[in-house]
Amino acid sequence: MRKLLLASAASLCCAIGAQAGGYLTNTNQSVNFLRNPARDGAIGVDGAYFNPAGVGFLTNGWHLGVYLQSAYQTRTTTSSFGTGTPLPFALGTVNGKANSADGVKRYEGKAQAPVIPSFSLARIGDKWFASFHFGITGGGGKCNFSDGLPSFESQVAMLPTLIGAIAPGAVTGYSLDTHMQGRQYYFGGQFGLGYKVAPGFNVSVGGRVVYADCNYYGYVRGISVDVRTPQGAVSMPAATFFTNQNLPHFAGLVADRELNCDQSGWGFAPIIGVDYKTGRWNFAAKYEFKTRLRLKNRSGENTSGLEEYDDGKLIAADIPALLTLGAQYEILDGLRVNGGFHYYFDKQATQHNNREKHLAHGGWEVLAGMEYDISDRWTVSGGWQSTNYGLGQDSRFLSDMSFVTNSNSVGIGAAFRLKERVKLNVAYFKTFYKHYEKRQADYAGLAATFTGMLTPMAGQLQTAAAQLAGILQNPNATAAEKLVAQQQLGIIQGESQALGQVAEGLKGYNTSGYDNFHRTNDVFGIGLEVDF
Repeated sequence: MRKLLLASAASLCCAIGAQAGGYLTNTNQSVNFLRNPARDGAIGVDGAYFNPAGVGFLTNGWHLGVYLQSAYQTRTTTSSFGTGTPLPFALGTVNGKANSADGVKRYEGKAQAPVIPSFSLARIGDKWFASFHFGITGGGGKCNFSDGLPSFESQVAMLPTLIGAIAPGAVTGYSLDTHMQGRQYYFGGQFGLGYKVAPGFNVSVGGRVVYADCNYYGYVRGISVDVRTPQGAVSMPAATFFTNQNLPHFAGLVADRELNCDQSGWGFAPIIGVDYKTGRWNFAAKYEFKTRLRLKNRSGENTSGLEEYDDGKLIAADIPALLTLGAQYEILDGLRVNGGFHYYFDKQATQHNNREKHLAHGGWEVLAGMEYDISDRWTVSGGWQSTNYGLGQDSRFLSDMSFVTNSNSVGIGAAFRLKERVKLNVAYFKTFYKHYEKRQADYAGLAATFTGMLTPMAGQLQTAAAQLAGILQNPNATAAEKLVAQQQLGIIQGESQALGQVAEGLKGYNTSGYDNFHRTNDVFGIGLEVDF
């Protein structure tokens, strides 16, 4: 229990923020994207991110785009496990609030990013052109889980069952205080240099420098159990209960835990692109190589027992390679349709403990949109994006602390030309996520976790018993020393017996369960584009 209670806090940031795109990639890098996400074959200054080779088809001179977005997201996990009546979660009280009596619990995390800035800059010449983009290419906000997460509460929820193997009916419930929060920003600076090979054909090369800055904070405090007494149920610290039962080694498992860890690191990804324009058609392709990223821990506090967050440790967190294909067709003067396709090479991007190997395949997206110039000043647009992850059935890649689900997104918006060379963009982008239910034969690895703790504890108790037996058999030991050793040996033998009872009880308990994952996402944007 002590090794996993705060795993959720430490891993919150794997997918927080207001991303549109892959599980580690934000593609919402301009307000133009929000109003029509199929930007891969479009021509615009935001092509500095989406279509760097296409930037060369802008008019000669300087072009600037400045964008601000506000994103709001919820991440919900509905969970239950165990058998019988009542179910384990039904016995809990978290942060002073009693859980639902049906044993099905809803955990909600809220992520807000009120200001997400980005900007694009391009300089176009007769043959050569250059571009630069800056934005938050991963993460992008803070996520708070005010009542923790099921992966660790489930361990506390097992206390009445485990204690019941030692003292049947002695414990009727549990309580704890907990809070989890995470923050993640992946800042990306992308540059490109392009050349007009022939009329209608451009190429570009460049890259993106990524700086990751994350923080994870969380605690589990005040683990208590409701103990049945002749006067009624009495709440007491779980450590006190175990001490009263002459089980001091068990008391150490329910001590307070806290984590405060910063992570940061640098990475770089080369990027190549091509764009071909003929008549009313425009075709484009871009390939972003994998960003090798290693995050270094700076832990102010880590009593979670997780070596993954030890101070100074390097954590693998690669950003997957990405292939994008796009096309644009001008049906009539001022009426354009767009299409796009993205493929994320997720299985080739190394994550901590090779988590990426649990994916069935890489993620992919299909995008479509339309723009219409209704006048010299006004343009309206709308678009759609379907995002699909290679999760497979009951994917081990997903956890309550870091999950993504397939989705469909729609964007609408407009552009208004304030002056001949100044354009204002406004947009709204809404994502409709699908529910994903993950069934688990051993919910959150509970049986494996407790079995993994009981085995070494049994070894420790055997070692301690052997040492005490040695004192009792030592003819040079004093009577007082032997008396103390005899008392301690009695406690050790009692703990060993209790440990055996818990192990047997755990074998007979069904720890199967499920997590049902769901998210919401709303993004608003405003941007200004200027041609010099």
